[in-house]
Amino acid sequence: MKKGILSTVVLIGVLYMGICTYFYFIQNAILFNPSTLDENHEFNYAFKFEERWFEIGDEARIHAIHAKADSSKGLVVFFHGNGGNAQTSPAKFELFLNNGYDVLYPDYRSYGLTEGELWNEDDLVGDMKVVYREISKEYAEDDIVILGYSLGSGVAAQVAAENNPRELILWTPYYSVVDMKDAQYWFLPDFLVRYPLRTDLALPRIEEPITIFYAAEDELLPVERAIKLNKFLDGNDEFIMLEGQGHNWVFDNEQLKAKMAEILAEE
Repeated sequence: MKKGILSTVVLIGVLYMGICTYFYFIQNAILFNPSTLDENHEFNYAFKFEERWFEIGDEARIHAIHAKADSSKGLVVFFHGNGGNAQTSPAKFELFLNNGYDVLYPDYRSYGLTEGELWNEDDLVGDMKVVYREISKEYAEDDIVILGYSLGSGVAAQVAAENNPRELILWTPYYSVVDMKDAQYWFLPDFLVRYPLRTDLALPRIEEPITIFYAAEDELLPVERAIKLNKFLDGNDEFIMLEGQGHNWVFDNEQLKAKMAEILAEE
């Protein structure tokens, strides 16, 4: 009987290790939905823009669209979600251009024209820190707004925590990828998460104003878990619940657009 129990324990252990190993290697497929562009792709936005490249050593080359307002008051650095690329809805740019802000819209590794492969958080967030550092040589940080949408909210929070932008804005965020893992795969250890994206640890480090937009009907990132971020907000910060709004097309929400115009109008 002892041998039988031992064999069962060993079998369970082997199965558990197999599940852990599978989860460790499958994370890119869970988190990312990249869309690439042909190297000869031509962007045809109606507004003024240029294509930018940011070198990340020998590992990656980040491509971005740098849109220009007619009369610029500053820059919005837009970190997008887990799908699409810099060939996206013009409305994502026009929301800011129409309020007098240039927009930098970089693609992560394996997205759009960006070169390189994602393996861990440093590939994702580290690259964007380099992009921010380089673009801040062209704009005063007091004139830079960092914005993160969906997956990009975790990236934006990490970048803001190590810099001093004018403001951080999060659209449809999540508490952390570790928290998302706990919601569905609670039996797996946290150290397996290659992209922890701990927004919960980043927000307390940010002294600049933070504005969070939650989608009340978010079907992808449960708002009841994301809203736990509110405990890290203080008197300089604000959150807005977009009633009736789902996860997608949040940038076209009239309440959000009105509030964004108010934020960007501030000196």
